Amino acid sequence: MEDRDEIIREKMQRLISKSCQFDKRPNEQFRNFHKAFLNFFFSSVDVDVNYENKLISIWNSKPLTTDPVRLYDLNEAISDRLGYNDLEETLIGCLEDGQLQHNFYRKMLLEYGDSVKDGDMLSA
Repeated sequence: MEDRDEIIREKMQRLISKSCQFDKRPNEQFRNFHKAFLNFFFSSVDVDVNYENKLISIWNSKPLTTDPVRLYDLNEAISDRLGYNDLEETLIGCLEDGQLQHNFYRKMLLEYGDSVKDGDMLSA
């Protein structure tokens, strides 16, 4: 099982690397990949990547109470901005281990992996 998880991680690294090969900004498919990947990592409501200014804007909902069972108030969003120097390095740093993460990465590979032609991205 560990080998399989490592294969998925390597394929995600290749996908991330391919998605970060652009001059001004990536194509729409890779922008969507970056957004979905970062939304998952930050458990956020929305994410925006400003490729020109190298900023990631994150919006999370503000909890109504400290009770984790209560719903969140989506009308009161908390925003945060993160700067980055190297998008590829930042995204690879967001890769995590765990069953939930690996299931999500498999989904990302199925959805976006066809953009990477240098290997079989879907066989994991």
